[in-house]
Amino acid sequence: MSSGNRFIGKTLASAATMGVLALGMAAVVATGMQPMMSAWATSPAVPAGQLGVGANVTEPVLDDADIASKVSTVSVDATASAMLVSATPLKAAPVPKPVVTRAAATTSVSRSGSTGWSSAKVSWYGPGFYGNTMAGGGVLTVDSMVVAHRSLPFGTRVQFEYNGRSVTAVVQDRGPFVGGRTFDLGPGVARALGFNGVHTVSYRILG
Repeated sequence: MSSGNRFIGKTLASAATMGVLALGMAAVVATGMQPMMSAWATSPAVPAGQLGVGANVTEPVLDDADIASKVSTVSVDATASAMLVSATPLKAAPVPKPVVTRAAATTSVSRSGSTGWSSAKVSWYGPGFYGNTMAGGGVLTVDSMVVAHRSLPFGTRVQFEYNGRSVTAVVQDRGPFVGGRTFDLGPGVARALGFNGVHTVSYRILG
């Protein structure tokens, strides 16, 4: 026998063997499944209203009437309108009132720029001149409430304010004779104002 014939013969023999094995396994499976099939055939039917085994009762299907009773019939537009009507209108926020503060009181008085008031650089005189006759008449003393000016008429009353104090003096002498100064305060005026040296004061002509 040729090699090709021998190969074909072996193949047929293997196929036959496999067929016999397959038939045997099918018989075994059928024999084992027969009791299980018999048990299923004889098991009681699942009671109506239950899902499988247990006490899970199925919910009855709602008919059209039940569905309609459980669905809200209020439309979206109606709900929105009701919300708008019932909403409380917002009130405008109150406008804060402006805070008015009063300027703090100062001890010094500055009348510069006010009606009738001006500022001037002044000095004072007294020691070394006591007992002298003034240009407008009278003798200068330690208490003389006078002031010297180069051109104002004698007897003119001038009000001075300095460092929170105020006093009125009379033009009775001439001076000062130093550039940049407007008045020379007499000894009584300087003491009443608490003035010493050369400073700027506020003044106004009373006439």
